[in-house]
Amino acid sequence: MEKKKSKAVFLILAVLAVSMMIAFSIFIAEEMIILAVLSVIVFIAIFGTGFTLKKKYRENGWL
Repeated sequence: MEKKKSKAVFLILAVLAVSMMIAFSIFIAEEMIILAVLSVIVFIAIFGTGFTLKKKYRENGWL
């Protein structure tokens, strides 16, 4: 039986996603539209990475 992998990476991704949501709201309040758009793009990339990693974990039975 294979050893279970650490799930700490999902916590790190969640913290990064929340920080991008906070950054988005700050950038909107400060009227920094370019940085707001950039934070949304990074937020989407973080979610994509998380979903891809979760699929890999599920396929390999590491969850």
